[in-house]
Amino acid sequence: LSEVLGLNDESMVLSVIIRKVITNLKYWGACELIISKTLQLLSDLSVGYGTVRKLVKLEEVGFLLSNHTAEHYPFLGVNVGVTEMRCRSMFYTSLGRLLMVDLGEDEDKFEAFMMPLTSAFESLGAVLAAGGYNSEEVRKTVIGLARDLRGIAFAFNTKTSYMMLFDWIYPTYTPVMQRAVEIWFQDPQVTTPILKLFAELVQNRSQRLQFDVSSPNGILLFREASNIICSYGNRILDVQVAKDQMYPLKLKGISICFSMLKAALCGSYVNFGVFRLYGDEALDNALNTFVTLLLSIPQTDLLDYPKLSQTYYVLLECLAQDHMAFLATLEPQVFLYILASISEGLQALDTMVCTGCCATLDHIDRKSVV
Repeated sequence: LSEVLGLNDESMVLSVIIRKVITNLKYWGACELIISKTLQLLSDLSVGYGTVRKLVKLEEVGFLLSNHTAEHYPFLGVNVGVTEMRCRSMFYTSLGRLLMVDLGEDEDKFEAFMMPLTSAFESLGAVLAAGGYNSEEVRKTVIGLARDLRGIAFAFNTKTSYMMLFDWIYPTYTPVMQRAVEIWFQDPQVTTPILKLFAELVQNRSQRLQFDVSSPNGILLFREASNIICSYGNRILDVQVAKDQMYPLKLKGISICFSMLKAALCGSYVNFGVFRLYGDEALDNALNTFVTLLLSIPQTDLLDYPKLSQTYYVLLECLAQDHMAFLATLEPQVFLYILASISEGLQALDTMVCTGCCATLDHIDRKSVV
């Protein structure tokens, strides 16, 4: 490389690679194969500790972090298909990792990075408030923003960076996502990215959700998750779909809601006694919606869909461990449904399902003895 191309050190090689990445993103936005492989390369580079330290010193990376708009990269626009938009989460995960290297507590740097998304959310909020949501452009904007934020939320795995994101999104922009779920609840291409975004926000990855003793943020975060679960859950129940489309159009969203609730209940950052103490119904609403959604699923269907069954049994184990008081208040037929589902799960071939069922029974047995 040194003799033929004049690349004398690792930084120069990385510079050439990043230039190629930028070129591909700029000129091949319509080709999903090229974009996905290019973003996979960028993602791999952003993971290594040594490599990422060298990357952030490059002018090309500085350009990436300062110019992540549809003007520079067409695949971030609304003129691409919804399928191609799946790449956006990976793109923003990579940018988030690069940004975090020297971010520290620099809120100005964070605000500057978020400016394109801030502008997009401001415009989207105004359009939805005015009732102008029949446009395909608006729909794709919602999908894109949800995917972008999910990528950033995944990358921000420290307390400081996560709090910057939380303060940015709440309470200014969470109502926009809430409104989008209310409008497009029948459209999984819209609801799935939004639900996955909130499932990521409530995930206590690397213990990033460590709020101060006097901070209400944990309660506020759970309340937002509860609102999304209830908003989606209460609407999707009345949606009638064909049997062969049951999972992609209905059960997939329910599965993500179960995953979101499990992450919020087991994250160890919310004192759930506060809700009943102050008459806040967020916890009860979320748990009751879970029961309603569960009863809408035939027992025979639980094991037919691996992702749904895994999330359900993991959530059930969490409820039996820490929220047995709620399970004890369920109607007899509901509790029998749960026990019957556990009995079915014990016969499953999936190790995660079997383990979850055994753990759930153990918790129920010990709590009943107490």
